[in-house]
Amino acid sequence: MASSEKRYIGKILLDGKFLSQKDLDSALKEQICTKELLGQVLVRMGILKPEDVCAPLLVQQHLGTIDNAVKIAAGERQLLGALLVQSGYISIEQLGLVIAEQKRTGEKLGEVFLRLDMLTERQLKALLDFQFNQEVAHDSPLRFGDLLVATGHITREQLQSALAQQTTSHKRLGEILVDSGHVTTSHVSYGVRLQKMLLSAVLAAIISLGVSATGSAESIPEPTTKTIINRVLDESGEFSQLSVKEMELFRLINEYRESQGLPVIANSRSLNKVARIHAIDLVENAPAVGQDSRGLDCSLHSWSDKGTWKEVCYTKDHLYAEGMWDKPREITNFTYTGDGYENAYSTGEQEVTPAKVLEAWKASPSHNAVLVESGVWRGGNFLAFGVGIYKNNAVMWVGSMTDPLGPMLTNGALSEK
Repeated sequence: MASSEKRYIGKILLDGKFLSQKDLDSALKEQICTKELLGQVLVRMGILKPEDVCAPLLVQQHLGTIDNAVKIAAGERQLLGALLVQSGYISIEQLGLVIAEQKRTGEKLGEVFLRLDMLTERQLKALLDFQFNQEVAHDSPLRFGDLLVATGHITREQLQSALAQQTTSHKRLGEILVDSGHVTTSHVSYGVRLQKMLLSAVLAAIISLGVSATGSAESIPEPTTKTIINRVLDESGEFSQLSVKEMELFRLINEYRESQGLPVIANSRSLNKVARIHAIDLVENAPAVGQDSRGLDCSLHSWSDKGTWKEVCYTKDHLYAEGMWDKPREITNFTYTGDGYENAYSTGEQEVTPAKVLEAWKASPSHNAVLVESGVWRGGNFLAFGVGIYKNNAVMWVGSMTDPLGPMLTNGALSEK
């Protein structure tokens, strides 16, 4: 039997862009106090309409395994690249680069994604199966007519009647329903939009399940720390763009700077790499657990001896500060030639919450000084900014030199005003 994992409704709503991370966080905080279901909170707060919650609940039960998620494919058949963009896994710009590579080599598009480590074989197979299932008539909660029934816009009998007419008229289902007076054109537009949003959420679940051991009868081994770090360096797979949480942390920090009368800082691909690798090193190799030769404790600015970088046990007297400042040069092989400075955060919770990270840094005078360039950081003129989140650790790096690699491409807008 295939093992299954629950896809939380909040994640489905976020993947489908029914709401923002900020709205979800607000609702989750409210839910803790009221003990209501998340959907009830979202409706009561006016963030969503009742029908917007109803449809995602229908697909939730199908997203526990990758095989079940693939089976509910619906809508018009889409090309592989379009599916990946709709899932939020890659941007249109990234797809353009892959297509250019495909034209250069003559490979199939899927082969290019595999070679660049942007997809696993499991993800690719699932997406191709999903693509195939879009062309096959089958029961699915994602079918346009079923969505209109589920959201209360038409009855099951009206749908069956319209489907019967469709076999002879060859009109689109929406046209038949409008002509029959069952719905308005605005209802049809709503159904189309709802179907697209749910498809995005399902595709995002497939991508996620395709990199985890859960969702399959076969156990997929966890990648080694070295493999994960190589993906960060190559900007491949899930590290080809900032994650949702990384984008949120990036945005929150720049918004905080603006509130203090400071300019936003441009995203830096180079410093993203440094931040991500340090977060991974902190979690997997625990360099902050230990002492230097004098018996002083190592802090979160420490680096292990498990990589190509120099080991650093960073102590409270800042004796080894240079070893930390050198890390952007070490990690990027001197692509980024300036010094780098960081804030680091670790929590006993299972995952990091970006808003909590920022609040912790604001509450610490030394960390806040980096954020707002005060005290010894006054006049820092930070021009490059990278973030990295891995499990229960978050790291940010800033530098006073612009990054020759520029910002990382993302699906969401980074705040660069």
